[in-house]
Amino acid sequence: MNWSLIDPGVIRTWIICETGSRWLAAVRRFGPEMFPTDLIPKVASARQDEILATLNLSEPSIVLREVRRDSLAAHCDSLARSTASDPQTLQIIACHQLTLREQWCLTPFPVAAMIQHPEELPRLTHMIHLHFARWTQSID
Repeated sequence: MNWSLIDPGVIRTWIICETGSRWLAAVRRFGPEMFPTDLIPKVASARQDEILATLNLSEPSIVLREVRRDSLAAHCDSLARSTASDPQTLQIIACHQLTLREQWCLTPFPVAAMIQHPEELPRLTHMIHLHFARWTQSID
């Protein structure tokens, strides 16, 4: 897509932080239908330490993080930092084989949803529409 031809006011960033490309492929597949018709998703991949730099603080965004047992503490730290710097960001956690106890470690943070499988993404459509409507005052 040629981003220079699109009005920047309608572009919303969806950042994927994962170890592979499973979630990135899923967001590219389901994401366009999950966004309000007047907005265009710009899907980007970022490492955990790049999330803050990738966020555009002047627009609401979505961050989907794949959290694994071995990265749980680092993701908790990253969630705390990104939430403090950009409260407009909708945080979604893709739980990769986390136990219920490990998932509870994420509850102090403003996580909008925790999902296990890419096929669960479409059920978040209404939540995503409401998230963007909150910042643009339009609900479709």
